[in-house]
Amino acid sequence: MRTKLLAIGIAAAGLASAGVAALAIWRSIGREPVDPPAPPFVPPGVVPGAGAATPPRPEPPHDRIAHNGIFAALGRATYRWRRWLPALGVLLVIGLNAWSFTAAGRLSQGGWQIAGSEAAEGEALLADRFGEQASTMIVILTDPDGDAASEDFQATVDDAVAPLAGEPIVDEVLTYADVGDPSFVSRDGSRTFAIVRLTQEMEDAVDDVEHLASLVREPEGVETIVTGIPVIQHEFNEAVERDLVQAELISLPIAMLILLAVFGTVVGAVLPIVIAALALPTSIAVIGLLANITEMSIFVTNVTTMIGLALSIDYSLFMVSRFREELRHRSVQDAVEHTMATVGKAVAISGIAVAIGLASLTVFESPALRSMGLGGITTVISTLVFGLTVLPALLGMLGPRVNRLRVPMPRALRLIEDDPAAADARHGHGVWSRIARRVMQRPLLVATPVLLVLVLAGLPFFGIQLSTGGNLDDLPPSASVTGFRVLADEFPAGDSDPIQVAVRTEDAVLDDGAVDPAFIESLEAYVSDLAALDGVSDVASLLDPPAGMAEDAYRQLIALPDAQRPAEAAGIGAWLERSVAADVTRVDVFSPRLPDSAEGRDLVDDVRAVAAPAGTEVLTAGLSARSRDFMASFGHSVPYAIAIVVGVTGAVLFLTFGSILLPLKAVLMSLLSITASFGALVWIFQDGNLSGLLGFDASGTVIASTPILMFAILFGLSMDYEVFLLSRIRERYLITGDNTRAVAEGIGITGGIITGAALIMVAVFGAFALSSVSLIKSLGFSMALAVLIDATVVRGILVPAFMRVMGRANWWAPRWVQRLVARVGLYEGDVTTGGPRPDPAPEAA
Repeated sequence: MRTKLLAIGIAAAGLASAGVAALAIWRSIGREPVDPPAPPFVPPGVVPGAGAATPPRPEPPHDRIAHNGIFAALGRATYRWRRWLPALGVLLVIGLNAWSFTAAGRLSQGGWQIAGSEAAEGEALLADRFGEQASTMIVILTDPDGDAASEDFQATVDDAVAPLAGEPIVDEVLTYADVGDPSFVSRDGSRTFAIVRLTQEMEDAVDDVEHLASLVREPEGVETIVTGIPVIQHEFNEAVERDLVQAELISLPIAMLILLAVFGTVVGAVLPIVIAALALPTSIAVIGLLANITEMSIFVTNVTTMIGLALSIDYSLFMVSRFREELRHRSVQDAVEHTMATVGKAVAISGIAVAIGLASLTVFESPALRSMGLGGITTVISTLVFGLTVLPALLGMLGPRVNRLRVPMPRALRLIEDDPAAADARHGHGVWSRIARRVMQRPLLVATPVLLVLVLAGLPFFGIQLSTGGNLDDLPPSASVTGFRVLADEFPAGDSDPIQVAVRTEDAVLDDGAVDPAFIESLEAYVSDLAALDGVSDVASLLDPPAGMAEDAYRQLIALPDAQRPAEAAGIGAWLERSVAADVTRVDVFSPRLPDSAEGRDLVDDVRAVAAPAGTEVLTAGLSARSRDFMASFGHSVPYAIAIVVGVTGAVLFLTFGSILLPLKAVLMSLLSITASFGALVWIFQDGNLSGLLGFDASGTVIASTPILMFAILFGLSMDYEVFLLSRIRERYLITGDNTRAVAEGIGITGGIITGAALIMVAVFGAFALSSVSLIKSLGFSMALAVLIDATVVRGILVPAFMRVMGRANWWAPRWVQRLVARVGLYEGDVTTGGPRPDPAPEAA
């Protein structure tokens, strides 16, 4: 209790301190005087008010635009508080993590059930009438002599599982010797299993099954496999955690090497890692606390780490590189202010775009998808908070020392020129600038085939087959998964999870232990209709007699009250209780079809279409029914999610650039890069191409959350580059008034930065592509591919081609619209022309 109170106290102190600092900074922003506009730049050889005496030379790399908006004011405030903000940031991280350590909720293993669906109602009804199904652990043993039902081998089985009987969470241990049920022995007679019934529900039992499994005595020479849902989930959780650590160990060193190639100094390269080290633990801590309020999926940690590492490092890279550039021509304070006014604004807008993309996940009814959206939004907010406060404060403290500890590196490996004179000379004139100029010479000729290739690459997506990830093939390989396959393939009634049908009557099914003959007749007709469905291998119900009893005799006996049955039929009542409880009887429909597949969902539709017995209500449940209801809800929500992402992101870009065409262009470019990666997702992870190279077994389906997660994340991340690039092009256009030149110089200026940022994202996402979990592997690989396409093909070819064709129309909008947008404070330019701000006329002598 003391530990929890101490942690809460630290967290409260950190939050209060951050709040006080934020209030003080906000008040200082309000009092900060506005700088006067910078004087117009007059190139050498030009006399104000007179014609040009000599051709003007290119403008210096630093802009001459006055920055008086909220982000410039925030830059001044962070510089003023530069000695306090880093300490407050660290205190906030410590407090939140201490609080989360003692009060965090448990992440959910599921989250794919749709509340209020027929499957959810059916499972709730069955659980209410038959009781909650306690979790079980299953121990499979193989007799080397091939006679698992023999007394000798059953004695071996009893000895193997005997240590489990004394465990507090074990309710009972059942073997073939105990029950004599032939389903406990494999079809070829060589295997048998013991069922270990636990007193805990599945999610609680996950933490204890490793200990229970270690107690099983593996007989010498006998193959022993421990499986069961809790065991599979435990091994799955371990795989997720192991893959998370692996991804961090791989991606962080690669990111550090790329940062060194970008900055050429250790100090500059370390700063993005510092921000990531602050933002990521904060996000994880908040997610843990949110788990007390709403269901949060176990996959949230992977998605958060993936997004958090990429955004923290990328945003910090943009900020640090611009600060170093400004520092060549300004004081430290002015450099911080101008960095925040330019890149700080772009980072904030980009973060909003990413958050909007992730917020679209909250429209889904699935708790797992909603939680990934909430986790992603939390990560973006955390990244922006530290990136727009602590980072500029650190830059203000470091000043020129940000260039300390230079790393000897060949010039060919440097993504950004670190020599001031060379940097000014090459400003806007690099490899990417040359590519852009070449493309703009023949934009349609170059861009058309590229467009066709991207569209063709996306065509496999039209053959996508979705699942919820509930099939065995969707799980990482493990001993428990192997055991589950053995149960499904080799034991009687080992077909995939049955469709559970709850048939509810108006009155109790049993009257003094007897079943109404009229109900027997109507149920028989219903079962017969179910058995006739295509894809149904068996139907189990109360009409099935115990082993060794004739069907006709059994039908007569169940129609009699308990008191009228002969003594040798005394067990009939207990047999009926397996499928009858109060007003509900359970019918299980078995099928060889994969339950979590299009065929399995079609069978659910067929079962639901069968007329219910007279006077009854029918509800379906089970994995297939859950999958069917999830897909129906998923398909209904997808258009809304896409509309939110595209519409709101386009609006943000419109408010930023005051243009009608640029938001449309940005949306189109993002969709093209995502389309190609979607095609690769299906071609590789559904169809199995390159499966040997990437180390996975294709299941023939794609987990439904993967493409929508990709869309939500990638759309925002593509806007990251788009906003950063267009902001720089916009700056150059405001100075030069030449659209073609502004595009070439903007792409050239940002070339090294975006290349470095893209390489870091590819490294982070690519590290997750090494995961053993299919959802994480496919997400990491496809997103790495999309970022690579977006940062090379889209940025280097399609963006300059489009902007060259559109010319000055890129920046056009109706005057009244531009005046309206200008009031927001994000748009810069002459609202009467949509073009560059004209220099003020010189005063008369």
